[in-house]
Amino acid sequence: MSTVPLKTRLTAIMKSWPIPINPGCEHELKNLIDQAAANIQAAGLSSNAQKLNEAESNFQKLLAEMTLEAGKQGFNELHEPTLAAALARVCPLFPFC
Repeated sequence: MSTVPLKTRLTAIMKSWPIPINPGCEHELKNLIDQAAANIQAAGLSSNAQKLNEAESNFQKLLAEMTLEAGKQGFNELHEPTLAAALARVCPLFPFC
């Protein structure tokens, strides 16, 4: 299990995503990361490697859905509308929604 906090791990995934992220969307994603980390903490899962890995995998799924949506909407970067559309398709998605 990684000793790096979930928030740091998810932020690194976001920062390394291959498509640019609009600043407003990045702000929304940071809020979502904060919420996910709080959900993990509240559920007492901060030391559960399986759940932490699931959270990372699910965040990558969300970003992949956003990327597909960006293409559909004609964007060359991720925006708030791509986040909203992706969340509408993938939720419920542990620990984000």
